[in-house]
Amino acid sequence: MTVLSADVRFDAAHPVVRLSGELDLTSSAVLREAIETALGCRPATVELDAEALTFCDSQGLRALLQVQHCVTNAGAALRLTHVHGTFLRVLELTQLDKAFAVDSATGRGAGDTRARA
Repeated sequence: MTVLSADVRFDAAHPVVRLSGELDLTSSAVLREAIETALGCRPATVELDAEALTFCDSQGLRALLQVQHCVTNAGAALRLTHVHGTFLRVLELTQLDKAFAVDSATGRGAGDTRARA
């Protein structure tokens, strides 16, 4: 098992939370704490960079929905970036790719209707 780390970086435009490792029941608190830190500067958008995310189970999806609710309640928008591989496929199968603003590694974003190979 790989532990989840969440590095919060404050760019000029908005905070970026870079996830690395596995998002599941045991690591969801790490995500919540990072989002709370990111919201401290009252941004319009919080970016969640999933490039180094290696695993996300149903509890990880639940944690993502919970932090999206938290971000929305703070008056900001949550954007998932660098979504790829199995994580992207899980979002598509559960149709959560429509619930989040998603920028995938393949260039497909939320609502993209291009044919998939």
